[in-house]
Amino acid sequence: MDPRIREDDKETEHGNAHNDEFQHKIRRVAMAAKEILSIVAGLLFFIAFIPYIRAIVKGETKPSKASWIIWATLDSITIAAMLVKHTVNGQIIGAVAGSWIVVALTLKYGTPGWTKLDKFCLGGAVLGIALWQIFSNPVLGMMTSLSVVCLGSMPTFVSAWRDPSKEDRTAWAIFWLSCVVAIIAIPRWTLMDAAQPIIFTVIESIMMYLLWIKPRFGRIKHKNIAQR
Repeated sequence: MDPRIREDDKETEHGNAHNDEFQHKIRRVAMAAKEILSIVAGLLFFIAFIPYIRAIVKGETKPSKASWIIWATLDSITIAAMLVKHTVNGQIIGAVAGSWIVVALTLKYGTPGWTKLDKFCLGGAVLGIALWQIFSNPVLGMMTSLSVVCLGSMPTFVSAWRDPSKEDRTAWAIFWLSCVVAIIAIPRWTLMDAAQPIIFTVIESIMMYLLWIKPRFGRIKHKNIAQR
């Protein structure tokens, strides 16, 4: 064999090895960046609870004890399923921590009673746990819990549509910002990795429209009518 060919082959192999090593370093840097963003998303989500917690302590809002117990439970089912599949992210940790702090405050400041929606959501939480145990599949538990969270958000959407002033716009803006960061931080686009951040983003985006965009359009429309 021509020595020059052997030398070319060696250079090609060396180049391929160097390229593989470079790509590996890029992937490690990307994963490290996503892990940092995941932590940031969790901190932002937890920080967003602060205005709401302050309003509870000041007596400016009275959260439903039943609703928050259910929401905290549903988030806990979600994080438990993600733990089993090793897909926990910072946002769901922030959500669970913030939710249970609100639950603790509802014991003193919250309103008692169970609505039909509360009972439905509680049934969804029980169903999620049952499906998980029956089929030994945490994915079923997580997806059931997330589906119930979506349905349980409907009264909040309706309330925000009718009277946006009842909600803390700053808190919801921070929740939404956390979701944007969490989406960027998704490590792999699998159901277990991506479902929770995507569903949270959908919910917070709807609230952003109801609290920030819709009122502005309403003011513009009212101004145009007044000028006629």
